[in-house]
Amino acid sequence: MLAAMRSVIAAASLFPPLDRRLLIPQRGGSSRLTRKVCEANRTGSFEKASQQLEALAGLKISAKQVQLITERVGQRLVKERTEATAAFFAPGPPKRPAPAHRPGLLVISADGGRLQTLQDDPPLEWKEDKVAMVYEVTATPERPGVQYQGPKPIGRSMVATMEPWDTLGDIASTLADQRGYLDAKQVLFISDGATGIRTLRQRCFPQARFILDWKHATDHLYEVSQAAFGPTDKARTWLDLQKDRLWNGRVHRILADLRKQAQRLGPPKNNAPDNDPRRVVAQNVEYFKTNREAMDYPTFRKKGWPLGSGIVESAIKQLGKRMTGLEKHWSISGAEQTLQVITSLLSEDSRWDDFWKRGACACVA
Repeated sequence: MLAAMRSVIAAASLFPPLDRRLLIPQRGGSSRLTRKVCEANRTGSFEKASQQLEALAGLKISAKQVQLITERVGQRLVKERTEATAAFFAPGPPKRPAPAHRPGLLVISADGGRLQTLQDDPPLEWKEDKVAMVYEVTATPERPGVQYQGPKPIGRSMVATMEPWDTLGDIASTLADQRGYLDAKQVLFISDGATGIRTLRQRCFPQARFILDWKHATDHLYEVSQAAFGPTDKARTWLDLQKDRLWNGRVHRILADLRKQAQRLGPPKNNAPDNDPRRVVAQNVEYFKTNREAMDYPTFRKKGWPLGSGIVESAIKQLGKRMTGLEKHWSISGAEQTLQVITSLLSEDSRWDDFWKRGACACVA
């Protein structure tokens, strides 16, 4: 009995109750310090974060220490994300309370970036980081004589992973549910027409209205103009005509012209490279045919909906400033953990603050 009492007293002296209330861990830096280290990672590199901490706060923390702290917090965020996703897909009725706010127009978007990774074979390889974003907008219908800008995003929430697209779909489904997916009056999904993203959308968000990103659609028209006519005035004239048709919803006219060009050039050979003009035109016939309903831009403007996925593409560029560069070589686990910290910081929701309020002592100890 006496020995047990002594052990309790010893434990209390090492880690008193007030320390717990202040989130001061038994070992390592405080929660406040750990949070500062993570937030210094918003842009740049671990080295720049180390320099920033010393310049702004007088904290001498090496780049390696910054990396280890960031990855430890990221590991905790990965664990929480995994648990939340598992809970969302668990059998039974929804376990979340009904949202206090019912979204009017909820938008989901996804795209991919590139990171240089380290492994055994090959030692260096560029791999895709996959990003999804959920946000609200207020519809702003097109007005006569005013250039259409589309609605501005409200409250962007972002997730990212190095895992396959199917995994991102599960994570994004959980995030969308937290943002009121089932309660929203209207849900939109905006992206390019890439196969991985299309499969994700069809599997995870079948109720969402798909909008093909305007810029990607016009990029495909540019590819066809160059393949069919080369860098000529005729190509520019053809492109301008097709973009006008696209803007005004005349996709059937574009498809007719694409088929005309495909017939003129002839079918591609089986071993033709991807940049073969005949293959480019033939593939775009299928691209515009498959995505025809997602190119009804006059209707989208009339409703005041966004036309592009520039929001998620801008987020990928922000991630790129932090995560890419010829000198940045990531382990898969290190990239995954750091992505969780950066996307939490870039998200315009309460996720980052809530993480520290929940008891960050567990992740800095």
